[in-house]
Amino acid sequence: MKSEIIIHNSVSLDGSLTGFMPDMELHYRIAGDYKPDAHLIGSETIIKGNEMFGDGIPDEVPSDFEQPQRDKSLPWWIIVDSGGKLKGILHTCRRFEYCRDVIILVSESTPADYLEHLKDRNYNFIITGKEKVDLNMAVDRLREKFGIFRILTDT
Repeated sequence: MKSEIIIHNSVSLDGSLTGFMPDMELHYRIAGDYKPDAHLIGSETIIKGNEMFGDGIPDEVPSDFEQPQRDKSLPWWIIVDSGGKLKGILHTCRRFEYCRDVIILVSESTPADYLEHLKDRNYNFIITGKEKVDLNMAVDRLREKFGIFRILTDT
């Protein structure tokens, strides 16, 4: 069985993605209605989200090194980060109460120290692709390893 990829975007009446502020509560309520197994998110989106909505990056605490034990009906967050940009930031994602936990997609060129960072903190990660993440292969592995069949990505 193939995976289902859903693209959910909030756009203005003229089709623009910028220049207006969407109703984020409505946006994510609709996104949740799709009942995704996971949300696919880029590392730049995480960085920008922390800048826009965060109050700085808090220090890690011991619980940030453990996988959260949350309701299995919650969606995973799948984060593409082959460059290791989220080192020292990922715990802000793991703390988000409306995701099960995060799974990081990396490539063979991902810095070794970032992979160690992920291992030390018990993050699930999948390595596909040489320079960049091979998303086709990653989707197959997500389905095989985590039972993820429906993935939502949004703007």
